[in-house]
Amino acid sequence: MNLKKIKLEIFYLKKSFFQYKKGFQYLNNKFFLAPKILAGKKVLSKPINNTELSIHILTCHRDLVMLIWSLASFYYFSKVIGQLYIHSDGSLTPDDKKLISQFFLDAIFIEPSDILEKNSQGLNAHPVIKQFRIEHQNDLFTKKIIDSFFVSDKKFHLLFDSDILWFKDSQAIFDQLNLSLPKSLMIGGNGGGNYVYFKDGTKLSDDLANFNAGVIFYSKDNFDLNRLAEFLTKFDTAQKRNFYFLEQAGHAYCLNNLNAWSKDKYFIHQTVDQNTIAKHYTSPRRPLFYIEGIEILKDKILS
Repeated sequence: MNLKKIKLEIFYLKKSFFQYKKGFQYLNNKFFLAPKILAGKKVLSKPINNTELSIHILTCHRDLVMLIWSLASFYYFSKVIGQLYIHSDGSLTPDDKKLISQFFLDAIFIEPSDILEKNSQGLNAHPVIKQFRIEHQNDLFTKKIIDSFFVSDKKFHLLFDSDILWFKDSQAIFDQLNLSLPKSLMIGGNGGGNYVYFKDGTKLSDDLANFNAGVIFYSKDNFDLNRLAEFLTKFDTAQKRNFYFLEQAGHAYCLNNLNAWSKDKYFIHQTVDQNTIAKHYTSPRRPLFYIEGIEILKDKILS
């Protein structure tokens, strides 16, 4: 564990003990309970029952345990199952992929180079997007917004992060799959202020900066590639902080018919209750993934 990771873990420990008052539960659930999922023998996925839907999750070797919990919680509750694409940041090892495949039988793994080597035909029609992907191929969030769109030809795409946990089935996803004019959906109303700054000195509008990319659903018809190209052209690459919000802001900027998921069902800050469908345990609140989320789900997922 390098110095940066040690400092981050100390930060989480302090939050667990002094803010959440459950430090020992955090230690137990993260280092003893959560890894038990790796020793399980049962398949955690379900057969695909919707051929128009693809599911995308971007992950890394470090987040392997979180990834499996996140996917396990989705498959446990969801009645709608599409093709699963697991996008590696480049750090997933062959053993990681073998382990994941034991739990999620239909998983397709996407390496960072695949979009340029195997899926370049779609990108060729959009030179601005292709050039940005080439120039910033090491950026995590560039991969998420561009690769997830181009690797799958499914009509509907569901993207969620490995720090998302699911607590109920998402009726909203089922509803949108059956509409002739489906909505694009992102987590919204959680404080905002996630601004991206443009080369001309302007910034992302307040309403778009209020969206969070933890869970995104869209029809490919609602994904405006011209708007994405416009966004990437305006995007100020000289401001390195911008890249942290690139994918989040980019989706908000280019998705047509964009709406927020129900704020009492999909959120970041609130406590999980009987109405909660999905919660995004962002980095500042990561200890709650173990203290709250896994504590609620352990009997369902590990049994």
